[in-house]
Amino acid sequence: MDVAIVVAFDNRFEFIAEDHANPMYRLNALQEQGGLAIGLAGVKPGESGYPAFGAQLFQEYEGQAWAHRYMDTLRRIGRHQSYSR
Repeated sequence: MDVAIVVAFDNRFEFIAEDHANPMYRLNALQEQGGLAIGLAGVKPGESGYPAFGAQLFQEYEGQAWAHRYMDTLRRIGRHQSYSR
């Protein structure tokens, strides 16, 4: 599975891939721009052979409704992208 840290902004998502050359620098730069690392997202082969998208909140945000809304939005985008391929 390819996994990335999800950094949420008011109007977009940014991702830091697991193979990024300097992930801490990228994370700090995005946070300085107002982003918040809220979880992980990734793609893995699905049962049908097509890619399956998944996203999970970091534990500290599990009780936060706003964080769930962000991840629900991201999941909808991910499912749409998976189906359109």
